Amino acid sequence: MTQGFSPRAKISFAPELPAGVVALAEAVDMYFDEAVGDDIIPRMNDALPEGFNISRAVYPEENSPSLGKLCTHAEYLVRSVKNLELQTYFNNPSIIKTNYIDEWLRLIIKEPAQNPIGGFVKTMIKENIIAGWHEINIVRTAIGHYDEISDAVKMS
Repeated sequence: MTQGFSPRAKISFAPELPAGVVALAEAVDMYFDEAVGDDIIPRMNDALPEGFNISRAVYPEENSPSLGKLCTHAEYLVRSVKNLELQTYFNNPSIIKTNYIDEWLRLIIKEPAQNPIGGFVKTMIKENIIAGWHEINIVRTAIGHYDEISDAVKMS
């Protein structure tokens, strides 16, 4: 727990998402005051709400960088409720790949902490492409590193 007037669990999700953006697989830093055993995953899954689960745990070395620094790529699915040709609007050097999966535009973005998906949406609103967040659906499907061979973003 943190110290101070309002102690909180030492936990951080990386990189952060704007409110309303769904995430399917997230990386989380958790800090424990004492060593945890091999039973940590089932114990935590038993305590999580239905629909949430922890699939694996990695124990980094002391003073390792945070996940926010380690996650170099993120994969998103984006859909416009106005049926816009979204690929036209997601043309930026930080976007390394785009392709359509049905009506969803798949984006691979490098350095998601420095190039948050919310910045792209805010630009679309500013340029009057969409009226607001209610006109776009976004799902982060993966966070980690992009592997060109498998064409997937994976947490290593």
